[in-house]
Amino acid sequence: MVTIREAVTDEDWARGCALLQQVYVGDGFTPADRAAEFMRRERLEQEGAFLLAIQDTGETIGAVLFLHEGSQLHQVALPGEREFRLLAVRSDARSEGVGHALVHGCLMRAAADDALGLVLWTQPTMLAAHRLYERLGFVHETARDEEDPRGFTRLVYVKRL
Repeated sequence: MVTIREAVTDEDWARGCALLQQVYVGDGFTPADRAAEFMRRERLEQEGAFLLAIQDTGETIGAVLFLHEGSQLHQVALPGEREFRLLAVRSDARSEGVGHALVHGCLMRAAADDALGLVLWTQPTMLAAHRLYERLGFVHETARDEEDPRGFTRLVYVKRL
């Protein structure tokens, strides 16, 4: 059983940020120096709700940042849309519904905010994430794709609410 809840304590934040760095650096999506600078409480806390996936054992096995309206970290949301970033699931917990539960938590928050849609961008190499988003009803809106300064195309997915 997995519980999705917002990070509150110092320990929550430490575990969640460590997980983000482990997944994004370990899977080759982000350089270690960039992750260490960006994926930390001081950078993320004021920007959104940091949702954690917690096992019955108390272990943190997933995380995602649901951005507050007006967050400086918004990159692809249009007016009326909400955005999430940094979805990460520990490698040994993948294919167990953890990512689904975290995205569902974001969808519920967006609906509660009366958002028109929920949006995200993903890297072309994140194939498992693409499949997850499509299963949840997100649509790849190619007209909104954009080039990332790191040399890849940001693929924009949207779910209308």
